[in-house]
Amino acid sequence: MNKLKNIFASKLFQLSFSALLIFVAFRKVDVGKLFNEVQQAPLWVVVALLAYMAVSMMIGGLRWSVLVLEKVKFRDVLAFTRATYAGAFYSLFFPSMVGGDLLKWTALMKKYPEISKLKLAGTALIDRVIGFSAFAVIALIALTVGKLLKYQFPDVLWWIFLGINFALVLFYVLVFSLDFEKILSKYKFLKKLLNLVDLLKNSNKKRILICFLISIVAEPVWLLMTWFTSLTFKANIRLLEVFIFMPIISLILVLPISWAGFGARENLFLVFFGQLGIPAEKLLLVSAFGGILGILNALLGGLILLF
Repeated sequence: MNKLKNIFASKLFQLSFSALLIFVAFRKVDVGKLFNEVQQAPLWVVVALLAYMAVSMMIGGLRWSVLVLEKVKFRDVLAFTRATYAGAFYSLFFPSMVGGDLLKWTALMKKYPEISKLKLAGTALIDRVIGFSAFAVIALIALTVGKLLKYQFPDVLWWIFLGINFALVLFYVLVFSLDFEKILSKYKFLKKLLNLVDLLKNSNKKRILICFLISIVAEPVWLLMTWFTSLTFKANIRLLEVFIFMPIISLILVLPISWAGFGARENLFLVFFGQLGIPAEKLLLVSAFGGILGILNALLGGLILLF
């Protein structure tokens, strides 16, 4: 009961803070005009972008399936993609994306009864860490390139991103240097955790590297969504600028401070892309439309669960 209260309180805080941030971002623009422009987006564009987002979801399903299964078939990728959609849907109701990860593995229980619940849940969280690692690396590279090209960034971001990457490097050094199977087998009360750390056995650690490489390759695919949205509304955001600013914005949005990123994302667009001289109305249009697509994509997860 207390957990449900905490979840409700966290979600209420996110909704309230999102509302405040949305007010700050949109207070100087004609909201009615922006709403009309969003409505004028061609239906085929919406469908095409949702289909493109499905590619990103499938890549996520592939990455997770590689972590869990020794031999991955196409039907496995589809099953794990379905579970990834489920996680996106659950995340609408939890304080952070990790909340969705805590439940999305349940969509796989009937299809893979031979795999323990602990392993499915554990690999879901490890998969999130690997995806976040790719985000962090690319965000640091983007920030470095942006500074070299004389774009403006708060100096504190450099140290924060550097610290995050240092912590991740330390994490992977420990993962690849320690023999978890040997360590845990010494203690009877820890033996149950062997299913969870099965992936961390020496013979399986190459899967982590493969999944990290999948994440690195997948990042540009995901980032292109913003560029496509920019083209839709003629915001004139160049592809290079998308690759520089979006990884930074996305890494900041990992913080569970707003609902589905609304409000925080719009303000970050104004801060970073605003220095390019692009009108605030266009930036808010691109940002809000991207957020709406994200919600529609997550709701597809609910439909997939329903049927």
